[in-house]
Amino acid sequence: MLVVKDLRIDVGPVTLLDGVSFSLQPGDKIGLVGRNGAGKSTLMKTLLGFHPPAAGTISVSGEVGYFSQESEPPDLEDRKVTALERILAARQIGTMLRRIENTRRQIEESSGEERDLAIRRFARLQDEFEARGGFAAEAEAKRVAAALGIGEKELHQAVMTMSGGQRRRVELARILFAETDVLLLDEPTNHLDLDAKAWLVEHLRTYKGGLLVVSHDLPLLDEAITTVLAVDNGEIEAYRGNYSFFVEERERRRQQREKLRRHQEAEIARLEENIRRFKGRTEKMSRVAHTMETRVERIKRELVQVQKRGKGVKLRFPQPEPSGRTPLAAHGLAKAYGDNIVFVDVDVDTTRGERLLILGLNGAGKTTLLRILAGVERPDLGAVALGHNASLGYYAQEHEQIRPGASVLDHLRDVSDAPDQMLRTVLGHFLLAERIDQDAATLSGGEKTKLALAMLVMARPNVLLLDEPTNNLDPQAKEALLDALHQYEGTIVLVSHDTDFVARLAPERAILMPEGSSHHFDEEMLDLVALA
Repeated sequence: MLVVKDLRIDVGPVTLLDGVSFSLQPGDKIGLVGRNGAGKSTLMKTLLGFHPPAAGTISVSGEVGYFSQESEPPDLEDRKVTALERILAARQIGTMLRRIENTRRQIEESSGEERDLAIRRFARLQDEFEARGGFAAEAEAKRVAAALGIGEKELHQAVMTMSGGQRRRVELARILFAETDVLLLDEPTNHLDLDAKAWLVEHLRTYKGGLLVVSHDLPLLDEAITTVLAVDNGEIEAYRGNYSFFVEERERRRQQREKLRRHQEAEIARLEENIRRFKGRTEKMSRVAHTMETRVERIKRELVQVQKRGKGVKLRFPQPEPSGRTPLAAHGLAKAYGDNIVFVDVDVDTTRGERLLILGLNGAGKTTLLRILAGVERPDLGAVALGHNASLGYYAQEHEQIRPGASVLDHLRDVSDAPDQMLRTVLGHFLLAERIDQDAATLSGGEKTKLALAMLVMARPNVLLLDEPTNNLDPQAKEALLDALHQYEGTIVLVSHDTDFVARLAPERAILMPEGSSHHFDEEMLDLVALA
């Protein structure tokens, strides 16, 4: 299936991982965990051949399905490919549906001999589709899609017109539908609602092939995983059991190492004290001292290394300049993509310093509304108005503000004229000090999130527009973001499916999409957050 031996992964001059060895056999369920930037996603890409290893071997047998944490649009020659066609393409039957549908329309629109030819062609296509298991496969594809929150209407929508979250669900459905021997999944629960997450966990738990998953989703790691590979300080350590067991066992091992280290250090101190007492006295005592020196050197060689607790992200938004009473407003907004009407006649108003949540089911237009408010996308109808002294800071869930070819430091230079030393200090607070000169497009998803947040810090906006800001963040970074937002005195407009994050941020109001109706926020709305 998948065998890795003595793998070393370099990123530029830096060794990211070294001495990595593990195997993934049928039925294995391995969770790859660690802080953002530890090398989890890079390891995934190395296993797939996207990133060449510096040393070691990778042996793969069978079909591999890979789900990336990045949600770039798929490379489709035909921009009219629907979600259903994209999913069915995993078994090479996607295009047949298009041919059948086109032929059916030809039958309806033609007459005479042309219609007779179309009828015969339709019958042949139907027979071929059935012979290849197309009808059963179509039913299965629809079942998988529905379980992941892809509705019947979305199935017939062109993939290229979908939001990033919708595209991710389609790609996940395609990969699961493909029935591969090995699954490599990188943050698969992002953009999934509560029911879809529960279905995915059960699906992965019963999956017969080998599973390697990168995730910060604790229910998935606890319920679907039987082995944890922990990535830390360039090394990987294996733990048999789920994530909860890993947390307990890691702490137990750390305490054991600390205890043994203290014992070794005490023994070294005792021996060195005796060496000082015995050395240079009688010949016999000098021989004893020499023997002790040899033992000290052996203990020092075998000295147990105790890993330091990882540094956490330091995140604080500077005091923003005060805005007017209504920093951001919009009236009569409408948006459609072709025949797909996203929303119509939506009004938005904000009050200085408030926390406003945008709610709605998948596909309700939450991200589209936020993009329009940020000025990234134009509405078909309506207008957006900035209030007195208002300045916007937009966090995009697709990391579209990250420019390929530009370094991490250059991105902060784009938004701030502060001295480079200050910019470097801020990047250090986000644990990006070693990535300063790296092409920002090559960062992991979590590191891109941290860079985008660092850009917001340096831009000093008084209105924050945040679209799924906790995606790809490790628990420590998520806590740091929450603390920073609690202390932020500007206005926040938020889209999030993270119920814990929303509950703790405690927004005052919510706008329900696609209707655009405004409501006082209460805890009952968390159920809708979970379904978003």
